[in-house]
Amino acid sequence: MNNLLACPICHGDLTELNCVSCNISFQQKNGVSSFICREMYPSAEAYAEASRIIDFWGNGWEKRLEESDHKPWFVCDHETLVQNVVKDIEFQKQSDSVMAVDLPLDSLKGKVALNIGCGAGTEASLLAYSDANCIAMDITSQAAQAAEYLINKIGGKGIGIQADTRFIPVKSDSIDIVYSSGVLHHSPEIAKSISEIHRVLRPGGKAYIMLYATWSVLFVQMRLMLSMGEKAWETGNRKNPCTTTYTKNECIKLFSQFSNVQVRKTGENLKHLKIVGKCMPASLDRILYPVLGPRLNIVVEKPL
Repeated sequence: MNNLLACPICHGDLTELNCVSCNISFQQKNGVSSFICREMYPSAEAYAEASRIIDFWGNGWEKRLEESDHKPWFVCDHETLVQNVVKDIEFQKQSDSVMAVDLPLDSLKGKVALNIGCGAGTEASLLAYSDANCIAMDITSQAAQAAEYLINKIGGKGIGIQADTRFIPVKSDSIDIVYSSGVLHHSPEIAKSISEIHRVLRPGGKAYIMLYATWSVLFVQMRLMLSMGEKAWETGNRKNPCTTTYTKNECIKLFSQFSNVQVRKTGENLKHLKIVGKCMPASLDRILYPVLGPRLNIVVEKPL
């Protein structure tokens, strides 16, 4: 995997973690390669904004990785981890998520997959379990380290790296599959992040993306409450720096440089309604997914 890494600024080759062309040396942080530096950003203000984003999510993941929905993945033995992965694949199917429904896991053997926003590493472990060679990338070193740990624990092939989606430290035309769920809507410059995905994908390669949907029960309610969520990641006085929601038409425009752009709406919705949500039958949820769901599952292909 290391042979696919490149300078996030000029996209040139690296000697270890040094870019000769840019005269910049990158560092190891929390045991993973960190490709964040001041030179990437056009101003001190832009770098400060990126640092604030890293601080929010990094401290958030330090908290979340110790909580009951994540920690068991790290303290269990290999056999239990495999069982967890198999159960999670089934859960992903039942949830109609971009992972395991839109993305055919059984076709990943030997392919290079870039997991953008790897978080706790559970999705990276699913990719690695499916025999993909996985580059697990996150804006935080804490999440990248967690993902690399789970990839190794499941017996897969891959690495974790810290990087900004606007400056992906990967060679052009080198990735078979890009997977990113619930992440790119946190980018301050999503168009630049998508352009980077287009650059690193090989011709014919596909990206599987999930973005938050503007017109959904969940996010309409959040806007009325003057909150865009992510409370679980808040620590101290840190607040979510950026979350943007999108319509189907906006997604089509964002991914216009790709071919075969497919966008479908899905996800739980009515249960998020205050007071009455718990009384709504699951069967009604399924009927209303295409209209009121909070997730936009996007599949695109880089033209040949």
